[in-house]
Amino acid sequence: MSEVLKKLREKARRATYTEVYVTVAGGRSAVIENVTHVYECNEILARIKTADGDISIWGEELKMSSFKEGIVRINGRITSVEFTERAGVKDD
Repeated sequence: MSEVLKKLREKARRATYTEVYVTVAGGRSAVIENVTHVYECNEILARIKTADGDISIWGEELKMSSFKEGIVRINGRITSVEFTERAGVKDD
């Protein structure tokens, strides 16, 4: 992808607020913005789909406390957060 197209794509993402944001507070709560789908949420794993890729939240006693308007809140003991980019999404 050319540099000009990369810059235009980034400006469009910022203008439309489609960037994915993950906020972890004190290892007990995570808020993920711009979620498109929740694959699963159980006591040890929450798997979440975004436009850019998948987010896996690992921990103990995990519970999804809300999912509305593209925002998901996960509560419990969070031990790690992983991001896996979806094929075809890369800017290279």
